[in-house]
Amino acid sequence: MAKILLVEDDDLVRDMLAQMLIRASHEVESATNGEEATEILKNSNPDIMVTDIIMPKKSGITLISEVKHKHPDMEIIAISGGGRLDPTGYLDLSESLGATVSFEKPIDNTALLMAIDLLAHGGKPAST
Repeated sequence: MAKILLVEDDDLVRDMLAQMLIRASHEVESATNGEEATEILKNSNPDIMVTDIIMPKKSGITLISEVKHKHPDMEIIAISGGGRLDPTGYLDLSESLGATVSFEKPIDNTALLMAIDLLAHGGKPAST
């Protein structure tokens, strides 16, 4: 079991991912944007942060950079549908800033759960 901070501005995607993670016996705390995640991180120390990239108020790119500076050992999984651009560019940038692995939306739930399990046990999954 891992303690996960899930940062996603789309209510349906956030709820679906949270339910899937809870069913897989993970503890989940959710935020709707990067600013909310920053507030949560002041009082919480998750093992893994799963964050969208394109969000209002504070982007996932900014959030990843800040989290890696303040919590260098936290594992980060970036997710993106790309908005108006191809998600690959955003995901490559997120990994260069410290995300351990990244996934394009729609997310392969099995691959995401496998990545979380690997990270929770000290492994490093391959990006998808």
